[in-house]
Amino acid sequence: MTDEQRHDLKRVRLKGARFDGGRLPIDSLVELQNYQAVVRIAAVAEWRLEHPGEEVPSDFKSSVSLAIESIDDGSADVFLAFEQHQVYVHYQAEAQDVADAVIVAAYSDAEIPILPALSASEDTEFREAVAQFGETLRPEQSIEFYPGGVGSVPVTITVETRVNAVDRLSRIEDFLVPPDQVPQPTELDKEEQSLVGRITALDAEKKKFTLVLSDGEELHGRYPKHPGLLDDFRKVLNSAAEGPLTRVTGALQMKNGILYRFWETSRVEQVHFDETAWGARLSKMATLMSRWDGAAAAQISSESLEKAQMILRAVDRAEIASPGVFPTEDGGVLIEWADATGVRSIEILEGGNFETFSMKFGEQEGAHSSTHDLSVAIRFVEAEKA
Repeated sequence: MTDEQRHDLKRVRLKGARFDGGRLPIDSLVELQNYQAVVRIAAVAEWRLEHPGEEVPSDFKSSVSLAIESIDDGSADVFLAFEQHQVYVHYQAEAQDVADAVIVAAYSDAEIPILPALSASEDTEFREAVAQFGETLRPEQSIEFYPGGVGSVPVTITVETRVNAVDRLSRIEDFLVPPDQVPQPTELDKEEQSLVGRITALDAEKKKFTLVLSDGEELHGRYPKHPGLLDDFRKVLNSAAEGPLTRVTGALQMKNGILYRFWETSRVEQVHFDETAWGARLSKMATLMSRWDGAAAAQISSESLEKAQMILRAVDRAEIASPGVFPTEDGGVLIEWADATGVRSIEILEGGNFETFSMKFGEQEGAHSSTHDLSVAIRFVEAEKA
């Protein structure tokens, strides 16, 4: 099996004389069963986040199963893969990431994640399953667990390192809170939404990505139903400092009202703005989520932002007074000049149409018109100079 074929496999390497030559003693198989148990419990938590109040399907746990793909010489270098159940494939991938994060935390100084969708007994079962990983090891034996792929830096589990990990995992008091501080059940909402940021990480095999928002927050997402987006992601992949501004659209999950992840992504598009004060203003408006006004405001559409940039370029060319530029609740952009003599404005609607308005001081009624034609809108702007 080539390294490329192993890219998406889970690597668990048992080291020591007992495992030389790729030997895997029967009683050591429990280590792989322990890991599978951890992933299955994490998968249940993922299911409940998606289906609050529903019963977990009877075949769910048994469908989240791992199989040994190969065992290499030099030690029992085991490569695992999911026995794919298409209906539950999303939960398998997410559960494995969660399980791996808990194992890494248990063997480091990181805070051990809590799975909020689990009951108290299930949470105890989950941590006990993590603690049991490595239970068959003897002195001078170890397990190298590779959380980030077959070539990543491994977590080393030994008789000695397990002592601290098991202690951390078994401290029940760390997971308890006073009765008056018991958190509310996790609520996971999902809606079609767009966010603008920069793509900083991409896993083509798992069809996952990382989006860094304007405030530095990292948001993870996936695109398993739209593999054709890979080329779009590759075009915008870069660092948070240098990457192009990118709008990602899809089924966005919110956990208790807080951004959580893109469960499924349907569209990726680069957002271009001039390196000017106007460009910076429009870039900021592009990052607004729906309900940015705290109520029912729509996201500012890509088309209205693009047309607004064209209008503002005309403003600069005509060397006229700088207007105010504002987002509108309907997902458009308002460009407005207002002073003691009156008011003139041009609103770019969500779909890209233009609405113009002008009214001089003392007039009872202003002049209003609509147009699809960019040149007509630009002539309206240029008339401001006169």
